[in-house]
Parts: sequence; C-alpha cells; structure tokens
Amino acid sequence: MKLTKEIPALHRIKNRYNPELIAAVENYLSLCRLHKNGAFWPIRMFSTLNIFLWHLEAFEKNVDPSAELIKQFNFHSTLLENVSNNNFILKNSTNKELAMSFEDNVSGLFSNIWLDMTDDIYFDETFEFTCTRLKKNNIDPESFFKDKIVLDGGCGSGKFSSTIARLGAKKVYGLDIGKKGLEFAREQAKKRDYCARIEYIEGSLLEIPINDQEIDLVWSNGVIHHTLDYKKCVLEFNRILKKNGELFLYVNGSFGLFELLQDTLRVCNEDIPKNLFQNYIKSMGVNSGRLYWLMDCLFAPYEYKSLDEVKSILLDCGFENLVHLTRGVASDQIEQISNNLPFAKEKYGDSQIKIICTKQS
Repeated sequence: MKLTKEIPALHRIKNRYNPELIAAVENYLSLCRLHKNGAFWPIRMFSTLNIFLWHLEAFEKNVDPSAELIKQFNFHSTLLENVSNNNFILKNSTNKELAMSFEDNVSGLFSNIWLDMTDDIYFDETFEFTCTRLKKNNIDPESFFKDKIVLDGGCGSGKFSSTIARLGAKKVYGLDIGKKGLEFAREQAKKRDYCARIEYIEGSLLEIPINDQEIDLVWSNGVIHHTLDYKKCVLEFNRILKKNGELFLYVNGSFGLFELLQDTLRVCNEDIPKNLFQNYIKSMGVNSGRLYWLMDCLFAPYEYKSLDEVKSILLDCGFENLVHLTRGVASDQIEQISNNLPFAKEKYGDSQIKIICTKQS
C-alpha cells in the first residue's frame, strides 16, 4: 500500500500552532514514505510505539507540548535516516512471512486484546470509572439507568453493557458489528447474574436492527467517530428512542495536539498490517488497556469533529436539551481542561466530547 494520504489535522491547525512543529511533522511523514518498504516496518513500529508512549508521560507535564513534540519528531526522523544510511534493515521476505503468519492467526482488531482483559478491569474498573464520571457531572448512576431499556451502541467487548445492567437497567441491548467481540461478551456475561438482562446483537449503528421508539436510553461511548457518518448514526438513535428518550454520546473532539499526533502516526503506519503491529506491541509488554487504545487510535476509522459541529448534528437530528459533560476521572482529558491545567487546551482541543440530550417531543 502506498503512503498517499495527507494528515487531516494539518489542514485544521496549521495556523494555530508552531510552524516549526508542522515542519517536523511533515519531515517525519516524508521519511516514513521513503521507508515504506516492508524491510523498514520494524524500525517504524518501534518509532511509533515510542512516540505514543512518550506522549502519555509528556502530556502530564505542565510544559509547552509543542516544543517537546518537535524534539520527538526530529529525533525519530534522525533515527530513520541513520537506519537507512547504515542499511540496518531486515529482508523483505522476513517481514512478509511475519505479516502472513500474524494475519492468519489473529482475526479482528481487538479480539486478542479482550482475551487478556482481567475480570477486575472488565467488570469493576469499568463500573467504578462510569459511576465516578457520572457523579462528577451531578448525575446519579443508578437513577440514570434504573428500570430503563438501554441500547449500548457499539458495545465491543460488552464491558459497558455489563456496567449498565449492574446499575439497574431493565434490559440492555449490546449492539456491535464484531462477531468475536460479541462472542467474548456473551462468555463474560455468564460470570455475573445481572448480565442475564443483556442481549447481544450483531449489527451496524448505521442501520440498527431495533424497532422504532423501543428504547429509553441510548448509550454510545466512543463509537460513532469510527463510522464516518455521524448524522446517520444519530438519526438512527433518534428513530429507536421513545418520546423524550435520552442519548448519552461520547466522541473525540478536534483541534488539539493529540489529534495531530494521532493523525500523523496513523498516516505513517497505514501500510503496516495491523495484526503485525498488534503482536509487536504485545511483545513489548504493553498492557491490554494501552494496547486497546493504541490500536484504536492507529487503525480504526476515525473522524474528528468540533464541539459546535457535534451539537449542530444533534439539533438537526431531532434532539434538544443538550448538556455538555465537562468532568471526568483524573486521567481524562476533559478533567484536565476543566481544572485549567497548563497547556491542557493546546494538548487536547475540544477533547472528549460527552453530551446528554433528549429526543424532541
């Protein structure tokens, strides 16, 4: 595959951030394109993983993130140049064999990651984080879900479906397009009695297999930015909701340095087989939570929108009473922005957009 895509974030932030940063990003991208031969996959995977793990620590510091990001991209550009000049590469056949082996043995972007997820992370951590996030926005978790028929739209492994059932929902539909994720979710559901109220369904958010006005609450947590058709998803949510039904929507917002970082690494790795990359990351000892996030950032389809754009879509699709949730757990981007930490807005832009709204009556 040729590295032909441009970096979407450059078009949005070119006039907002340091020109030196833009130059560093473009230089790194050009070198990745020059080193697109499969023989360079190992060093490019190493570079990507190091940049991503670096940002997790660096973005926690109260320093100018642009200056630090410039240093990172320049360092890894030099690394690629040195590797090329010294012919420190593997043979093409070796990489092709590795890629074929991993493609044959690993199916699905996240299925193997979920298998490594412990029960305390799957059931308890998700439950505690969800409760904390809602409470910090003055929402009582049990009242929010109790006795409601809920759709977990894009349920993946089913961990939020489990939490929603645990908080008292009368019925939970976990909908996802991934067969392996649903198989894993059904197995996990056998471990907790309250999960008997969950029904897992294979299907798309673009055409939800549920009747009109059947659902009290739609929960969509970090999903529709992967569909590349926000409006169609939101219209489907509106269709299945009862009169005055509620929607909880979480999508990633635009205009931050994290968006630029993610877009750059996505474009620079678009020719590397995702399963090869996933197995490389696992071999480096990265835990399942970070592995899931990294694979999501690099390989799942993605479309960023601003807070204003998301609000406009919701209003156009028949929702009202929009409430923007601005608090979270300590590690959440929105919590850092809410607490006015230095450079938080520059790092994350519109950040994690979380909105609760109701279907227009």
